[in-house]
Parts: sequence; structure tokens; C-alpha cells
Amino acid sequence: MSLTRKQAIDEICTVFKTAWDTTGHGARVKYQNVGETSTPPSGQDPWARVVIRHSTSGQVSLAGAVGTRRFSRTGLITVQIMEVVGQGLSAATDLPKIVQDAFEGVSTPGGVWFRDVAINEVGPDGDFFQTNVVAYFEYDEIK
Repeated sequence: MSLTRKQAIDEICTVFKTAWDTTGHGARVKYQNVGETSTPPSGQDPWARVVIRHSTSGQVSLAGAVGTRRFSRTGLITVQIMEVVGQGLSAATDLPKIVQDAFEGVSTPGGVWFRDVAINEVGPDGDFFQTNVVAYFEYDEIK
């Protein structure tokens, strides 16, 4: 399968959004370069920030009979989950686990696959306790 960068980003965000919508906090998400400001949601409800960073790219095939080549693209998705501070570590496990399960052992219909999905507790950040879910992703682009 082959994806463009834009298609891969759309598929990665769809995996996250599908899982996050089950939590009841669907609208409380900040995506990169979306919205007028970068001010995070306020109040006493959990919210998330999705950060996608491409890291490496390389040609992995020679041109075939039709002159196309395969390029491998890799990167890292980080979902920063902010929950109300002061409720203990066990309270900050449900949402990260939902996100981890959404990516772990999964590949998208277009061919983005995820590996090494981990939950990392970061700690207090103002009124919130931050936990990150990180996953490496990889897909191929043919051109």
C-alpha cells in the first residue's frame, strides 16, 4: 500500500479520534496547527494534545518496470493527556490505556503501522497531571 504524508497523518489522527471519542471527551483535543490559539482547554475535565513528528525517510526499492520506487517514512506520535491533578496515579491510567490500546498492534487501512506503544507518566503541569502515550509509526509511499 502507498500513502502520501497527508493521507498518513489523516489515518493516524483517525485512529486516535476513534478511540478518544469513546471517552466522552471528544471535543477536548488540541491538534497541531488547528485553531486560532494554542491555549489549552480549561476547567476540570481531561483533555489531550496530539503531536505527530516524522523522523526518517529513505528509498527502499529500485525503480521497477513502470519506474516507481518505494520510500519508507517513519515517525512518532505523542498524545499528551491532561487529567485533573491530585487524584492519584491510578486515576490517570484509564484514558492513557484507551489510547495505548488504540495504537498497539494496529495498522490502518492504508498501511500505517504502529509499534513500541508506551505510556509515560510526566507529572503535574499546572492544574493537570500529564501522561504521554507515545508510538512509533511507519508507512510506505510509492512514487
